[in-house]
Amino acid sequence: MAEYLTYPFRTMRITQNYNGSTSHYGHSHGTPKDYPIDEGGSDGGRDPIYAPCKLIIKRIYGVGTSGVNTLWCESANKVKLANGKTDYIALQVTHPNDSDLRRLKVGQTIAKGAVLCYEGTDGASGNHIHLSVGRGKLSGNGWVKNSRGKWVLTTTGGTLKPEDAFYIDPKFTKIVNSAGLTFKQLPTGAAKWPVGDYKVTSALAPVRSGPGTEYAKKTFTLLTENAREQIKQHNKGKAAHGFVAGMTFRAYRVTQDAKGTHWWAQCPSGWVCLDKHCERV
Repeated sequence: MAEYLTYPFRTMRITQNYNGSTSHYGHSHGTPKDYPIDEGGSDGGRDPIYAPCKLIIKRIYGVGTSGVNTLWCESANKVKLANGKTDYIALQVTHPNDSDLRRLKVGQTIAKGAVLCYEGTDGASGNHIHLSVGRGKLSGNGWVKNSRGKWVLTTTGGTLKPEDAFYIDPKFTKIVNSAGLTFKQLPTGAAKWPVGDYKVTSALAPVRSGPGTEYAKKTFTLLTENAREQIKQHNKGKAAHGFVAGMTFRAYRVTQDAKGTHWWAQCPSGWVCLDKHCERV
């Protein structure tokens, strides 16, 4: 099951939308086109951009040269988009500083919710991120100059308006300025059960091979070493075929089961039902 694509900043303060006359109009009114936004974060400083899903870094450009620093990433899995579609996505992130991009490498995987990089000023007069998103995988080397002389993102499924791509998680993102764009909020259950840390509240929470009761339960020996140690710690030194009350784990992917009945989290040991057995910590 695919996870939701969420807006990648804690503060939304869009200083220019994709129709902006400062520099973006040519992007959205040329051929081909993309729909970039300039995100300024909470203030004039250097807010982080967080991975909106599990990402794979595909290309890094401009470090140590006169070219404007740009980073291209693709989602590792298909995601649920705000327009109702489910597909892979590609991101183009422009203006990070050299110091940020030097810490990254092509092929590196960035977990959902982890810091990708920070706002920067490479090729810009003030700290911000120029962000474009597209559906599918990158096409060619990720960009092309359009009929209005703007370098635009190129993907196999075409570019997306940000409000058609990203959901807003109100528990993560505060909207200060959306620059006239209207974004959808996460469905209620998705906002309640985000990626993050959880504590087991049931006496026994089965760990399954997939997100649903139709998937096989995992036995004690199939769980990670860390999980086995925690189980014994919270179960009077005894093994158990599942997570036990009191132990904690990190959910790095959350989705509903096929019937849309329950919310499930994927952790290193497998899948655990959140709304039946867990609480956020």
